Amino acid sequence: MATIKYEVLKHNMRKDKTWNVVIRVTHKRVMKYIPTTVFVTRDELTSSFKIKNYQKMEKCEEILRIYRKRIEEENLEFNDMDAEELVRRITRKDIVRPTFVDFVDYYQKWMKTHEDEIKGMSNYKTALNSFIRFMGRKVIDCNEISVRLMESYVRWLGDRHRAANLYTICIKRVFNDARETYNDNLDGEEVIRRSLEFFDPPVHVCTEKRAISLEHLRALAAIPDEDRSNSSRNIARDVFLISFMMMGANSIDIFSCKWDGEGNITYERAKTKDRRPDRARIVIKPHPLLMPLIKRYACVLDKKEKYVFRFNRMYKNPADFSNNLNRGMKEVGKEIDEIGLTFYAARHTMATIAFNETDIDKMTIHDMLNHQLPQYKITDIYIKKDFRKINEANFKLIDYVFNDMEKEKAGSHQDKNQGGALLTGDFLTNIVDTAVDITWQLTPQDINTRKSWNVEVKVTYKGQSKLIGTSIFASENDVSEEGVLTNEYLIKRCEALVNSCKERISRFDLKAAQYDINDLVNKLLS
Repeated sequence: MATIKYEVLKHNMRKDKTWNVVIRVTHKRVMKYIPTTVFVTRDELTSSFKIKNYQKMEKCEEILRIYRKRIEEENLEFNDMDAEELVRRITRKDIVRPTFVDFVDYYQKWMKTHEDEIKGMSNYKTALNSFIRFMGRKVIDCNEISVRLMESYVRWLGDRHRAANLYTICIKRVFNDARETYNDNLDGEEVIRRSLEFFDPPVHVCTEKRAISLEHLRALAAIPDEDRSNSSRNIARDVFLISFMMMGANSIDIFSCKWDGEGNITYERAKTKDRRPDRARIVIKPHPLLMPLIKRYACVLDKKEKYVFRFNRMYKNPADFSNNLNRGMKEVGKEIDEIGLTFYAARHTMATIAFNETDIDKMTIHDMLNHQLPQYKITDIYIKKDFRKINEANFKLIDYVFNDMEKEKAGSHQDKNQGGALLTGDFLTNIVDTAVDITWQLTPQDINTRKSWNVEVKVTYKGQSKLIGTSIFASENDVSEEGVLTNEYLIKRCEALVNSCKERISRFDLKAAQYDINDLVNKLLS
């Protein structure tokens, strides 16, 4: 006598981390399995892989009742058929086939299943809500969705071109997944008959200007530091330059990039790593002009994780980091007369200057941006990646953009303690050697009565500054009308004091401890 039961085969996990419930038919000591339209997630299973979701259990029991009834009609007591023939008979097309697949219900379950895998899940939620508003109801049959319906949806979105591109990509992806799931049956029946194979999401043409000019990029690098600590403008300026010199890296990738153990920066591009066989991995050799910025924001505590930057300690998550950057970019934009400047402009600027100014070919820029051409998707599997070419191009680009700027700065007498470009030769030398900058300055006292000045030591570390008072005072006879100290004896005392502070700091192991500016000043005064 034939027996049947439903079960979940542990080894049959699908790519979307779900399992298809199967019906096991045992007849004459031979077992055959029949797939069903019921799928379960790990949360819906016990540790022994038994279904614990009541609704799914009811659905499976309903299928079993239909199969049992069909087996009874075969009169197996009088018919000599094997297990394979029995399965063929009880699974004919008019048995256990759904006639309606709710797209919204499937879409919501799909989001829950993939919520830990897809970074832009909020886009999928927004797309579904928009599609529901377009349809005017929350129950949508998958067989209603067609190329013509999607074209009507695009027209309904009107001039929201970015939304039309993004939402239709999301909807098409989930629809194709549902079609693959429900049409995967023994008889090859198309439960979801509609197809979006010939629907192409509209291309979003960016009409806004995103790349900035070479002159404005250099002006951005020369924006002076703000004295206030944790300045959004300072951080936005710095990270914009970091992105440019890391081949247009996105903020989320700067947030999580790591050292590869060979002095290179590496990351898997968050936006596309789940869709590419190579995980969108890239290796970047840091240019010497990038090192001051790395030193400024270096992560020294997470030695096991080997993070390049400590932004993951400064901000709760990549979204907070991105929001802070965009706030700071508004201030940066005002400084260089680029209203509406966004952080993403760094990526566009890198590609534009590389192509227009340095004659780097488009294919190399394509690899620098960590893109993948669809026609080379299979070919790329067979090619071992060599990142030397894009790193040579990146060095060429950085040298072209900032070398002239370096020469101009080297010929001037700009006081590096007044902020200014992070990419000047003097600044680079100071950061690489000590990561701490120490100078002295004159601070006016009560000029109306005593006409005296106090010499203070200015300590700059990780973008923050502190002033330390000293016992050195200068009178009006020691200072010129422009406020410059002229007394050679006092100048030598000031220089000796600065050298003494530098000598003390050289004994501090800054890499082994996570000092901030206050810790450093306290150590100097102790």
